[in-house]
Amino acid sequence: MRPFGRGLEETMSEQELLDGVGRTRDRLIALCARLEQGNAAPDSREFASALSELWKLWDRLHARYGLLHEILDLTNDVVFAKDGEGLYAMINSRGAAIIGKPMAEVLGADDRVLFEQADAERIMAGDREVMTTGVSRTQEEIRDVHGMPTTLLTTTSARYDGERKVCGVIGIAQDVTERRRSECEFERRHDRMRSMSAQIVFSEERLRRALASELHNGLGQDIALAKMKLATLRSSASIELHDALSGIEQFVERADRSLRTITFQISPPSLHDLGLVAALQWLGEDIREKYAIDVRVEDDASPGVADERIRVILFRAVRELLINAATHSGVREAIVRLEIQGERIRIKVTDAGSGFDTTGVDWRGYGLLGISEQLKYVGGSMKIASVPGRGTTVTLTAPISEPVAGPTQ
Repeated sequence: MRPFGRGLEETMSEQELLDGVGRTRDRLIALCARLEQGNAAPDSREFASALSELWKLWDRLHARYGLLHEILDLTNDVVFAKDGEGLYAMINSRGAAIIGKPMAEVLGADDRVLFEQADAERIMAGDREVMTTGVSRTQEEIRDVHGMPTTLLTTTSARYDGERKVCGVIGIAQDVTERRRSECEFERRHDRMRSMSAQIVFSEERLRRALASELHNGLGQDIALAKMKLATLRSSASIELHDALSGIEQFVERADRSLRTITFQISPPSLHDLGLVAALQWLGEDIREKYAIDVRVEDDASPGVADERIRVILFRAVRELLINAATHSGVREAIVRLEIQGERIRIKVTDAGSGFDTTGVDWRGYGLLGISEQLKYVGGSMKIASVPGRGTTVTLTAPISEPVAGPTQ
């Protein structure tokens, strides 16, 4: 009697199961040969034992590969196998649905029967490469599935026979359409946020410039007029009033210097009138006075940055980096180096301070994330190189003329 279920009670590896099948097959072949020669009877104990062993293996195979077949049918991934000639030896129901043909029509056919010629040649060329090199191949492509563009991520690997010779390919294809759609939507939202961040910087700079201009043209002119009148008054006043008027003139002169400093802090006129290098040189002097850090600005006499928006972003970025160096790294010197490479400007801000581990520190807390996003908006980039105890170099790059158009809002 067939011993149903007995195989389910035993645990065997794949290789043990295959070896058992091979031994039982050889045993049955030998018994059949003896039957033909009349050296064994069909109802003998030996024949019954071999048949019983065969049923045991059948139970094990049915339990294991029946479950595998169920998994292959239920999975949303495409699973397939081809022989050395490119003919489909196996494909699951999802794969047949993707191809758009019944499974019976797919099995035994090659890709030239199932796909357009150009697609088929490309697929078969990839399969031949895998079989030749033995190296798995992963590629992403968009296919039309029931009238809908579907993105498939396919990994194809070499298939080996019992003697470890390549006999075809096996592959798995994942439908990543929804994942790619979500990634695109995330990137669009990120672009909108990046655009908003840059637009805020531009709007803030316009307000800063307007305020600086108002202070210069309003209060600045009043102070200048006061200085002139005091000078005139002192020249015509009696000698005993000269000291008092000189003291007032000194107060007015300090107020004038304070106003110019405030005006430059709000929006340095040199950034808009004289260019980026002049503005960075003023910035270096300002940082030196405030933080006692020597800032050296090095320029290769290259042409200036034509686009005002890029000048603003680069200036604000360098200022943020120098303030970070002054407050966090404990340095006494920093170097700002400007270089032109083709149609792009590269600015390196280097210090020999304490540095930090770029993988272990959330550098966004240093205001660097905003710098990076604003640079990306105008087609630029930022790279950070830092080692604890060995200083930090931040490299900013951007176009020197018209920026790359920002994302549509």
